[in-house]
Amino acid sequence: MTIPVPSPVKNARPSAPRPPTAFPADMVGRDGEIAALSALLTDPSTPGVLLTGVPGAGKTRLAAETAAAYSASTGATIVRVEAAAEPSADGTDSALGLLAALTADRDAGGGRPLLLVDDLDRSDHHRLLRACAVASVVVLGTARQPPAAHGLVPFPVDPLPVPLDCSALDLGALARVPSVQVYLACLRTINPAFSLQLHNQQVIARTCVEVGGNPGALCRTARVAALESPEVAWASLGGRTVPHPVHAEDGDTSAAPGGDPRSAPPWAADGPSIRLLAHCQVFSGGFGPEALRHITAVAPEEFSSALETLLRGHLLTASTLPSGRLDGTARFRLRLPPDGPARRLPPPEDTAARLAHARYYADLARAAADRIVSGHQRSGLIAFWSEERNLRTALETLLRHGRTGEALDLIDGIRVYWRATGGWSTWAEGRPLLPDPSWTAAGRRDRIRTDLLLAEAGILAGQPEAATDLLDRITADAARAAGLSARVTRLRALCVLAADPGRGTALLVGAADRHRSDGDLHEARYVSLEAALAGFRLGDTVAAATTAMEVLAAAQQGRDTLVVGAALLHLAVFAAAEGRAQATAHYCERALSALRALGPTAVLGAIATTLGSPALPDVVERATGTAHGLGAFHTWRGAFPEDAGTPDFAMARLEEPVRELLGEAAFARALVEGSRASLPDLLASLVPAPAPPAATPADLLPPDTRTRIGPLTPRQTEVSRLVAAGLSNRQIAHRLAISEWTVVNHIRDTMKKLGCSSRVEIAGWMHHSGLRPSPEPPLFLRTALPPSAPARSGPTLIPS
Repeated sequence: MTIPVPSPVKNARPSAPRPPTAFPADMVGRDGEIAALSALLTDPSTPGVLLTGVPGAGKTRLAAETAAAYSASTGATIVRVEAAAEPSADGTDSALGLLAALTADRDAGGGRPLLLVDDLDRSDHHRLLRACAVASVVVLGTARQPPAAHGLVPFPVDPLPVPLDCSALDLGALARVPSVQVYLACLRTINPAFSLQLHNQQVIARTCVEVGGNPGALCRTARVAALESPEVAWASLGGRTVPHPVHAEDGDTSAAPGGDPRSAPPWAADGPSIRLLAHCQVFSGGFGPEALRHITAVAPEEFSSALETLLRGHLLTASTLPSGRLDGTARFRLRLPPDGPARRLPPPEDTAARLAHARYYADLARAAADRIVSGHQRSGLIAFWSEERNLRTALETLLRHGRTGEALDLIDGIRVYWRATGGWSTWAEGRPLLPDPSWTAAGRRDRIRTDLLLAEAGILAGQPEAATDLLDRITADAARAAGLSARVTRLRALCVLAADPGRGTALLVGAADRHRSDGDLHEARYVSLEAALAGFRLGDTVAAATTAMEVLAAAQQGRDTLVVGAALLHLAVFAAAEGRAQATAHYCERALSALRALGPTAVLGAIATTLGSPALPDVVERATGTAHGLGAFHTWRGAFPEDAGTPDFAMARLEEPVRELLGEAAFARALVEGSRASLPDLLASLVPAPAPPAATPADLLPPDTRTRIGPLTPRQTEVSRLVAAGLSNRQIAHRLAISEWTVVNHIRDTMKKLGCSSRVEIAGWMHHSGLRPSPEPPLFLRTALPPSAPARSGPTLIPS
């Protein structure tokens, strides 16, 4: 029903309007709220409802949709009153007269007329609200903060649900998350052809988390994503020093330069509040109150009141997501609104503020690593993954400002987290954070630590020969003086495992003993398990099981749950080798039960570090095993109710590097295989196959294999060698100075000649044929070689 609005009423207009929106999109994820609001409005005892929430939460739109649903179900009339300047007495009287007429004319048994009022906290509508109560008119209003004595039922409007993780196994699940639905709908209004794909799923999911599921922020960010790319939009959310235009939804034009000082917001004259707000720009991905207080150096008594002022004015938003602290974690996380007034403040003095940020998070990483090592592991893991973006930013700051030693100290803390969550097994964390080999370390110990990081990366990339060149630069005396003998010994062991498994296993045992004598019991247990797995692959199952049992007992005594889970998974492997299926399943159940208390990242990390253990010398085998573990974990991802609602992206951050190594087809196949297999079956795949009978060199390949290998051209053979070495198409093209498309054609022709269907099968043919990859160091290692060692040309496996 359309109601003519009397001319004196400046702020009233016809019923059931739909609010303007940046992008046209259906209401998503609000069915429950609409139903609850409709029930409240139809209750005769309810005088009205007030929707409250931060700017951009969708209060106005939700109110309009609810009003339309209420009108459709009750036949009631709706009048909207906008909040502009304070209503005049004549206008209010006319509105009151209109409401009285509506009440008198309504049908018997029909719904009460509904008054829809926006921004009740910005105008004085008390007289109108009192009249509505007398005239039996129900009110539906919106406000950022509930005004005093409004008499309405408060109804908070929460942000839309955000994704907790994402996986290539189920893009549909990600597309059904309400915040992702809104983001994609907004994108498609500008770019109708846009679709959710494997290559953009993680950046889209993380964007929705970064803006906190705020519909208004999602729409504004989608504009950037549609006009440029989702990656650009995601990157822009991390750059807090770039000024953004003021949107009408910010509402407070007085905060902009040139605004009316009489109507300035309360924080404008508050020095501590301005200092806090300006320093918020150095954070990435949110932060905890403790971090903000340390970086700003505001006195504690001033900090609390200044922070309360910013939260009350919606200049900062708060959530129950976790944040790291120096003494643990807190279920309280602050975040800058994507288009808040902080964008108009000048950033703090760059070097001092950013170094203060970097040093705080270096201290946090050291404290979190100590908690993991000392047995308080859940707290340490949460501190690391909740502050992952701030830790990356801190490392980049230290490297950029030449703080080499501090950067390496930070990496040493993060390495404990990488070990616990499988990061080094798949290079998800190690690759972006490796130091640039071009910088000059300011001391012998720093240079050794740099070489060890690069050597470990080379081993995990399948280049043990290049890693050996780096390790040969470190003398035994220098390693001993730096307190790094145990790490050097372990890496030497991993370098020789493929060529000399017996010597490699013995060196791993020695490395574990050295870690133990140095007092690093946590690392000693992990290295002992690597030694046990290496010995098991040599056929000594009894000794391997004995070692794993000893590690399990020591880890239980030291409350080292991460190693307890890893040891039980290794025992499951050894039991499978002996054909004890019941014992294998029992060990798996015990491992998952122990690790479950630490959260999804710990469960997946233990599986990844077992199926992708560095003790398995073949890089393709490690990556395939990790992909199998990811597929299996996907089926259990929802079995962590205590972590419900907390995004950790445990799977997403491991999938991308594995997919890059294996190729799309092989990765997808391994994921599906893992999702269909049980964990005991996956662990049984680590049991080495029986050795084939001895064969003469002429009989190493069947006749059809020799015939099919022969016709490859020299270029196809070279490309196949690099595929077997684990290089991507782009890396092969760079190595051979040809186009990426030419590489694709060579691989396609090679598959036809060999009868292969994937890159993994090409690698298998090359290994079985004896045409193994040449031992050449990657580019990042060539630049790190000493002047005395001539650099050899080689592919770039780990770009800086």
